[in-house]
Order: sequence, then C-alpha cells, then structure tokens
Amino acid sequence: MKYFAFFLYIFLLLGCESKNTQAPYRPTFDEVDAKVYIVGVHPYVNTQKMFMSYRPILDYLEANIPHVKFKLETSEDYAHYNQKLSIGVFDFSLPNPYQTVNSLDYGYAIIAKMKPDTTFKGILVARKSSHLREISQLKNQKISFPAPTALAAAMMPLYFLKSKGLDINKDIEKLYVGSQFSSIMNAYSGDTIAGATWPTSYADWCLENPEKVDDMEVVWETDILVNNGFIVHKRVFDGLAQQVAMLLSTLDNTDEGAKLLKNAGFDGFELASNITYDKVINFLIQYDKEIGLPK
Repeated sequence: MKYFAFFLYIFLLLGCESKNTQAPYRPTFDEVDAKVYIVGVHPYVNTQKMFMSYRPILDYLEANIPHVKFKLETSEDYAHYNQKLSIGVFDFSLPNPYQTVNSLDYGYAIIAKMKPDTTFKGILVARKSSHLREISQLKNQKISFPAPTALAAAMMPLYFLKSKGLDINKDIEKLYVGSQFSSIMNAYSGDTIAGATWPTSYADWCLENPEKVDDMEVVWETDILVNNGFIVHKRVFDGLAQQVAMLLSTLDNTDEGAKLLKNAGFDGFELASNITYDKVINFLIQYDKEIGLPK
C-alpha cells in the first residue's frame, strides 16, 4: 500500500510538470476589449436611416485606427440629443450648426464639417394643390417644423418669414412635430399649410415616398449657412481626434469612401475649426435680437 501511494504521487507530479511545460496563454487582440468611443448624430434622419448611413463610416474608421471601437448612439428627438450633448455623453458628434456652436460651451471642439455648405439651407414644402406663391397666404395657417433648435429646418425658415414681413408669433401657428419627415408629412397630409425642412431630408423623403412626390413642391428656400459640424470632446486624446478628422476629410478620395458617402446621402467632410462657425455665430446673434434663441 505504501509503494502504491508513492508511485501515485510520482505519477501526479509528472503530470503536473507536463502541463506546466505548455506555453502560457496569451489572448489575441480580438479577445481584448478595445477602447470604445461614443458617437452621436443629431436626429435629422430616423434611427434606421442613421445606422444605414453612419455605421459603415464608423466601421471604416475602426478598420483604419487600431485598438479603437466606435459606438453609434441615437437619440429619440432633438431635445434628447441636446440634453446628451450638454452633459458630454458623446466623445464625437455630428450636431447641426446651432448645436455645434453651443457644444463649445460643453467641452467640445470642432475638427471637421460636412460639405458642401450650399446644401445647408431651409426650405418650405407644400402640396401643389395649395397654390402657395405669396407669403401673405400663410397668415392664420399652421406650419410644421421638426424642432425649435433645428437650425436649417426651423430657425432659418422662421427668420426668412420674418424678413418677408410675417409676424411669426401672431400670423402663424408653429407646430414642432419632432422630426424632419414628420414636418414634411404634416404638409403632405394637409395638417399644415407648409412644412419646413432642409434639402437633404427632403431628398431622402422623396426617395422613400415616390408615390407622393408629384403632389409636393418646394415653395421657398432660405439663404445658406455653414453645414453640420463634427466635434470631439476635450477628454479624447488629440492624436486620435486628428486621425478621425483626417480619415473623414479624405473619405471621398477613395472608392470605398465614395460608396459610403453615396449611401449616406452627402458629399463628404472637410477639416474645420471653431472659427469656421463665426458666420453661424453672427446669424445666431441677429436671430436672438429679432426672434429669440430657443431654450
């Protein structure tokens, strides 16, 4: 019995030594969690369209920047997006120009912007059967807008109407309906005499509603401003921010990037800085004097 116990001990000892001779386990990179950065896009399109447009672009960034992941964060509406932006939820974000300027007070800096600026303007759409031709026809009527803070689709159209002699506080009833498509659909359904939006969203709506397009028309359009900004929070490493800005600004120089942009529905990005938005700041100062900035 003594010998049996002795040989059993030797057998187990050799077994342990045999196992310990194996190389130590080293996880591959795929098994190590990469640093995750949250990216927010202001809700000018619905959630499905947003993922279709921007998730492939974030995948492109991940493929070109090692050890980094980007999470696309959606928001229900402009109010929820504004709240998240104000408390710094996003590491990177694509706000409208009004939100871009506001973000500078929340610890963000501007590193790029969408292009071209010629598409950043407000438009008022209506049913052709409404026969809108004169601003005076809007008196005592309802007009739909996505949200008070939608620069191209609310603030710019309101400023335009006021400049044409309309009292926007007494002559019209403003309906804030939550999204660009809702604003257009309110005009299509006749719930409002006209709907305010911007060219990119109206083009998307027309593609998704080909059977409705012939009943609608663009009645008025505003002047242009600087397009949507791309911002980064101060907590993000400068080197990464510069990499992201450079990749975005050269996206349209590659076949792969051009396809991603075509799918997203805009021309691309270009480098920008805080001073790029001085024109927007001047507009907002004037808007505040004449109408009052939205709270």
